[in-house]
Amino acid sequence: MSSTSRSEEELLRRAIARLRAGILAIVFGLVSGTSLMVATLWLVIRGGSLVGLHLNLLSNYFPGYRVSWFGSVIGFFYAAALGAVIGWLIASLYNAVADRRVSFRARHQPSSS
Repeated sequence: MSSTSRSEEELLRRAIARLRAGILAIVFGLVSGTSLMVATLWLVIRGGSLVGLHLNLLSNYFPGYRVSWFGSVIGFFYAAALGAVIGWLIASLYNAVADRRVSFRARHQPSSS
């Protein structure tokens, strides 16, 4: 590989936006956890005879989760952890694909010299 194609590859790497996996994990975690907490608290405040019948099914996947005040806190942590893992996976997969595309383009780009 010539020095020209190496510098072109480096320029491509800089031009493609990379995602920070840690930041995306934090954002996905906070959004997921807060969403489940708000949904749970909404149902608790709303009340009724059958509170959160469908949302209560999450207790099959999140042990200890219930549609209650304390359950909303437990649900927050479970959803935050799951959201963080999903966010990290998305960023890591995106970065891997972006790196591959840059390497592929650099190898298959015709030489200008």
